Amino acid sequence: MALPSQFLDRLRLRHLRLLDLIEEHGSLRAVANVLNLTQPAISQMVKDLERAFGVELIERSARGVSLSEAGKYALQRARSGLAAFDHLADELQMAHLPQVRIGTNPAMMFQLLPAAISLLNARDTRLRFGVRTGMVNDMLLELWAGNLDCYIGRIDWDRLPPTMLDVLSQETLNVADLMLCCSVDHPLAGRSDLQVSDLLDWPWALPPEDSNNRIVFETVFRNQGLVGPVPVVEVASDPNALIHLARHAGFLTCVPRVALDAHLASDALSAIEISGFHLPPIQIGFVTLEQNESLQAVNILRQALKEAAGAGTAHN
Repeated sequence: MALPSQFLDRLRLRHLRLLDLIEEHGSLRAVANVLNLTQPAISQMVKDLERAFGVELIERSARGVSLSEAGKYALQRARSGLAAFDHLADELQMAHLPQVRIGTNPAMMFQLLPAAISLLNARDTRLRFGVRTGMVNDMLLELWAGNLDCYIGRIDWDRLPPTMLDVLSQETLNVADLMLCCSVDHPLAGRSDLQVSDLLDWPWALPPEDSNNRIVFETVFRNQGLVGPVPVVEVASDPNALIHLARHAGFLTCVPRVALDAHLASDALSAIEISGFHLPPIQIGFVTLEQNESLQAVNILRQALKEAAGAGTAHN
């Protein structure tokens, strides 16, 4: 259903910020105090919003006001737009070159993202980059909220809410392998006669149990009729730390191959290969909001990532 343009045209940014304040304070009087307006003025702003969108956005009760389901959805969509305006204002005030705000997983910092940025620097694209690393879902939530322009890394679509899926645009870049490893001095290093059950006799350092890599790791054990090892050390979002624990503290670990390559080449670590223990590859993608598809800086980065991913695949 098309919305009346005359009502939408009357909306201002403060109308959209109003939803955020209502969720935070739960009272029109409190919101009025924050905005230094009268309560009737706030009520009129709510009516303007509801008239423009054609649905009820707030629910009233004896305890105050709260957002309806439609209001919560409107707020989520509005937040990304408001964050984009805030980012634009900061850039214009600082007179800086465009900055692409990137969310990613730490493993992408070993090869793919640095390679893409190196390509862009060589071409003098005059872009700046702000990079944040973290867990997959945390980064996608930041993208959804408008605090990032794009996300690079693993995507598990079945773990995302449907409302998020509706606004995301994704393109596959490549796939990455997970590998088991240990120090070259470890008793398991270089052995070709290992069984899956042998892995249970040694201490492990692993990502947290709710992480994607840990879930995949434990699934392989369950498929063999075994319960996976309980790690001595858990490290979130830091494959480099897991590698150092394997190298210097005698732990076994499981990390993306891209994080291991340099250590394997230097003979500091040894890959553990066991017949029947197959870790499925990780699909690496580029994700942005549909509304960001027209941003030139985002598309320039996307193209460089595709080139870097292709070069990396050819090299491997």
